Amino acid sequence: MGWQRYDLVFRLLAPLHSGWRKSGNLQQTRGYVPGKNVWAALTARLTRETGQGAVGSAYEEMGKLVQCKFRFTYLYPATQNGNGYTTHYPWDDGFDYLFLDSYTSTALNYPSQSAEEGLLHETEFIAPRTRDGDPVYLTGCLYAQAELPAALQKWQDALTKLQFGGERGYGWGRVALVECAQRERIEGNEVQIQVAAGHQITAHLEAKEAIPGVSGPLEPFIGWERNNPKEPTQKQPSWKLSDIAIICYAPGATIITASAFVVGKFGVLSPASD
Repeated sequence: MGWQRYDLVFRLLAPLHSGWRKSGNLQQTRGYVPGKNVWAALTARLTRETGQGAVGSAYEEMGKLVQCKFRFTYLYPATQNGNGYTTHYPWDDGFDYLFLDSYTSTALNYPSQSAEEGLLHETEFIAPRTRDGDPVYLTGCLYAQAELPAALQKWQDALTKLQFGGERGYGWGRVALVECAQRERIEGNEVQIQVAAGHQITAHLEAKEAIPGVSGPLEPFIGWERNNPKEPTQKQPSWKLSDIAIICYAPGATIITASAFVVGKFGVLSPASD
């Protein structure tokens, strides 16, 4: 079958909130864009390009197709370095200071002309510029099968119109495609990556059981998913948590011994077979 690798670079044009966890009244962001978010953004854009943006089941069908024909890595903030880019990771010293900021808002009580009690909240985001004023980019990889159906033929055009993360209705998460560079072709049915000893994984690693040679925190791979109706007469779509929580090593876990991993759907890794 084979997979064609493309290196991606996006310029971040607006704040980006990649939902993580809540601490007090602060909604924290992850310091990266998970592969599932990239899949969702590409699925949404490709579906709208077909003229079926108002049909909930069309998103589901397109999502399954994208899931089958593409593989994604996670996107991480980067700064320009000459003609190239330097990628930064949340476990690097100074990452939070350099890239993260927050926005505070509250609901208003108009009769009393005051803030609604208990509804003050703060949303953390990856800023479009660093504390030093440099533009922020997002870098990662996409793997596409060599032969794609007609519905996916314009995927590169779709990359120019993506929006990632939460608060998109307020314009957050807007990006501009800077580079989609074709690299080497990978033969076989799976996309595999090698991680050297002492390095960190940059995606969730599925852990059905403890994996020898991996050291780091575990967390459930879970998120909000849209429950699309199958028929127009059914009730309106709603949001629900993932039906299944996959226990994973979190990005940043350290590989003790050099290992190979398979890039699966949503960019989640699993140990490669010997």
